[in-house]
Amino acid sequence: MSQNVINKQTDENIKSYLTEDGIENKTEDDKWSDVSGGGENKNNSKKNKKLIFAVLFLILAVVLAVAYFMYLKGQQSFDNKKVKIEVKSPDKIPSGEEITFTIEYRNGTGVKLKNPKVTLFVPEKFVFTSSDKKVIKEAAVLSWNIDDLSVGESGKIKLFGRITGNKDSEHEFNSKISYVPSNFNYEFQSADNLSKVKIKITSVSFDLSLKCPEEIITGNEIDCLVAFENISDNDFRKINIKADFPEGFTFVSADPEVSGETENSLSWSVEEVKTKARGELFIKGNLAGEKNEEKEMKIVMDIFGSDEELLECISKKFIVKTQEVPIALEQTVNALESFSVNKGEEMEYKIKFENISDQEIRGLVINSELEGGVDFDSLEVINGSYDDKSNKITWSAFNVPKLAVFKSGDEDEVSFKIRVNDYFDIKSSEDKNLVVKNKVIISSFNFNDDEAKIEKEIVSDEMIVKINSFLFIRTKGYFNDDGRIKNNGAIPPEVEKETTYTIHWNLNNLLGDIKNVKVASVLPDNVKWTGNYIKSNGEVSLGDENNGAYTPESEEESEEEGKEDEEKSKEENNNNEDEVNSQDDSETEEYQMTEERFYYNTVTREIIWEMPELSANTGLISPSKEIVYQVSITPEDSDVGKTIKIMNEVGAVGFDEFTNEEITTLESELTTELPDDYSIGAEEGIVIDRSEEEE
Repeated sequence: MSQNVINKQTDENIKSYLTEDGIENKTEDDKWSDVSGGGENKNNSKKNKKLIFAVLFLILAVVLAVAYFMYLKGQQSFDNKKVKIEVKSPDKIPSGEEITFTIEYRNGTGVKLKNPKVTLFVPEKFVFTSSDKKVIKEAAVLSWNIDDLSVGESGKIKLFGRITGNKDSEHEFNSKISYVPSNFNYEFQSADNLSKVKIKITSVSFDLSLKCPEEIITGNEIDCLVAFENISDNDFRKINIKADFPEGFTFVSADPEVSGETENSLSWSVEEVKTKARGELFIKGNLAGEKNEEKEMKIVMDIFGSDEELLECISKKFIVKTQEVPIALEQTVNALESFSVNKGEEMEYKIKFENISDQEIRGLVINSELEGGVDFDSLEVINGSYDDKSNKITWSAFNVPKLAVFKSGDEDEVSFKIRVNDYFDIKSSEDKNLVVKNKVIISSFNFNDDEAKIEKEIVSDEMIVKINSFLFIRTKGYFNDDGRIKNNGAIPPEVEKETTYTIHWNLNNLLGDIKNVKVASVLPDNVKWTGNYIKSNGEVSLGDENNGAYTPESEEESEEEGKEDEEKSKEENNNNEDEVNSQDDSETEEYQMTEERFYYNTVTREIIWEMPELSANTGLISPSKEIVYQVSITPEDSDVGKTIKIMNEVGAVGFDEFTNEEITTLESELTTELPDDYSIGAEEGIVIDRSEEEE
């Protein structure tokens, strides 16, 4: 009997009871009697109510019992073990070969299965090709919605794909079928939950290998070799090789160059790989890690067919163990750890090392490899040897006995001296920012080991010393010059007669760019500024002693008054396009000049030439920078029989952008002897007094 029938019968019984004996058949007088009559009527009413509730409770209990009985009976009548699913495939295949999978299913129950769905869970290396039924693909899950399965009905699905992987690797496929039995309202699935099949890769098309050192001192350079060979009888359209590196790896170089690079991986693409073709990849980097930390290197090769379809995937792994550095290494030059040097300067290298491990180290060898702008003929090695073919300096137990057995806590040092080149072969503007590199490598040879006496690198250190720019100022004086500024007066110079001279400043710079360049010289007491000069761009500026002259504001003037005076000074000296503003002596290093300026300071009597930048190799690759100006002198009686100083020493200073060093130079004073004016003899620079001759 169904639950609906029971519920209906119960409703009819209650209705009949209420109709025959209940309230509905009572007259109005009876109803009034129940309410206002005697106690007997009242008690009868209460008994009737209790009887109704008892009947209702009994009926509800019967309904629940019948429903539970029907549920148990339905469960016992449906056996989900009779719903079968099975995946059929070869159990062994070559990597990348296309295979056929058959998924068979059958309804062995006594009821119809509604909304059946077949699901196949595929491994990572599976590449789906096609299926004979419409498939739904979601990541590593393939599923098919199939038609309802009648009692005893069966079916199958065919799908095609490839499995790629390393030789002897196993790949598992899992399947299930879900459905709703016609006598239930919820979903079941195959009783054995998952139907499994495993496929083993028996062969691959390529032989792939990865070779790296098994151990490395943390932070040291590591070299890895990837080798591959097409061992199949097939040609392939393309292979892609990807190298994955662990944290702590820093890429340095590769041969051939990489096709792609990310933070922790490199990739190469090789086209048209013929049968039996071979190839190699060399990878260089640095690897850092903790003591005994295992670092995994991984190589993955993807093989493609003519239609760019992925045919095969092969991978190899290699574990490298990092070790702590047992040797502490430090090198200094002239007792400094990092600095710059000037051309022609002698450098003394000291290499200090200490065994900071708890074990002795046997057969230490120290190599120092120099390169850069140094004169190897000046090399002086202390207790070591030098190979002029490789420019390598070596210290070993043969000349430093302590290196034979270097005990825990031992420390020592080796040294050599060498001079920076005084001459550099500059051929282009790119020949600048030169350095001297010295790479120190400490290795050990364990001669007690019967295996190959292979050198094992322990620690290395590279020191780079920058070579400063070379600033050079040349001062020349002329009476007979090129005519752009005309000189007048007596030659040789005479007492109480004014003679004018043109002074040339030629500024050169080698090896590096220099910024904020300033050239200055103070005029001797008896020498005057004439106001005639030629700018570095060749523009001639002629005038009186105010032309090109600058008078700085006094310290007593306020800032506002100073600005007014500055504007007034500009107006008074409108012929001087290079009029300058005063600069405080305490100007900071961050200050950057913005334009070239040349002027005469009337207070300090300095002639000053400033420029924002002087390019490397000015005067060699490009012409020298030159400024020309005129001065005058009137000899006195005390000058007779002497040459007169017409220019004091000239100083130049700038800031080397590459070495971050201040660069200075000094040029000697200039006299009326005028060594660069070949039209004037040496004796024609000596002051004479013609008045004495006339007497």
